[in-house]
Amino acid sequence: MGIKFGEKLRKARIDSQLTQSQLGAGKYSTSYISLLETGSREPTQEIIDELSARLGMDRETMDSWNTPVSRDEAEYVLLEHRARQSFTAREYADAEATATEAAHIALRLKNSSAWWNMMFLRAESLRDQGKLQDCRDTALEITTHPLTGESVALTVRAETLLGNAYLGQGKLHLAVEHALNAVENGRALPPDSMIYISALFVLIASLAESGQLEAAWEHCAALGAAVADGAPRQTAGNAYWAIGNVAFKRQDIAAGLEYHQLASERLLPASDLELWARFNKASASMRLSAGVIDPGTLACIEKAELAMSIIDEDRGNDLDLVLIRARWLHLNGKPDQSLERIESVSGRSAEMSSLQLGEIQLLTARCLVSLGRGDEAMGHLTRAQQTFATAGAPNRASLAIELATELRASIR
Repeated sequence: MGIKFGEKLRKARIDSQLTQSQLGAGKYSTSYISLLETGSREPTQEIIDELSARLGMDRETMDSWNTPVSRDEAEYVLLEHRARQSFTAREYADAEATATEAAHIALRLKNSSAWWNMMFLRAESLRDQGKLQDCRDTALEITTHPLTGESVALTVRAETLLGNAYLGQGKLHLAVEHALNAVENGRALPPDSMIYISALFVLIASLAESGQLEAAWEHCAALGAAVADGAPRQTAGNAYWAIGNVAFKRQDIAAGLEYHQLASERLLPASDLELWARFNKASASMRLSAGVIDPGTLACIEKAELAMSIIDEDRGNDLDLVLIRARWLHLNGKPDQSLERIESVSGRSAEMSSLQLGEIQLLTARCLVSLGRGDEAMGHLTRAQQTFATAGAPNRASLAIELATELRASIR
């Protein structure tokens, strides 16, 4: 299936000092040249005629590269196809295992392009399983591979992946460093390149998480420009979602609402129901944190609840979503109903993160204060402060202390 052809094509291209984009210019996309070089596409006679002419070589020589495949080559192609199918279906454990096996075969074949692509897919699968240390180790191996340095696009993809791994681990200074490397290199690509856009996503998230909100907002402008004309709906929706998040964190509520509305118009349930659910859940949480309790916020909650119940009945009681609904009820003057929601998940503490436990204690205390049960609330505030401190969330711990101080003063 063209694996030997692909490796020889890559070598001839590099010897001619051409990028994939330059070799395919005007006729074949960069991604199609990449598929040829990894053996994922068979070259037709027309392609051989065209590429041999562009590389200034004899057509018969290039034609001879397209020899029958070996058993290893055939196995690689089958494994690559299965790994990509599993990843698309969000079966990440199978995608990881299959991509790893395909990468081993690529090593035996001495096909560095095929190895690179499968190791990248392995790292993405590890990331989406939450195996962030393994993802980081794989991303480092990819980033330092000689093939990465031969291509701007591969450099940007590798640095983006590494930045994403560090972001997931909470190592924000390293996440920013590698994401910034990715964006700086990515400026050599077309401004609407998906590779460049992906780098911007990770940089913006890393800057925002590290509190560098003004720097994040500056890069939001570049992201907005990149998706303004002709970007796929889902890509544009994700971009406006990310920009809106930064706006909310900057306390620019009007801009946050505007960009989340733009995202809502582009992220459709028919395209990706799980993504639609995640967006509506996250948007509702952002809006509530900003004190926005209008019908639009309720609509986000209801959409997320509906989507979760369709995806999986057991996920209809998603912990974050239950807490969001409880927050909505409290802010709308229904503390008793809010406490009922919290009580419905009280037996699931083993499933909760420290942050979730802290938020539940904090919200419980607020509801109890609203109901005139300040003495009971004090114990929940103390537990919230301790839980947030253990979770490494000093700002939330300080909020619990502040509310406890105010409550003591009012009781006196």
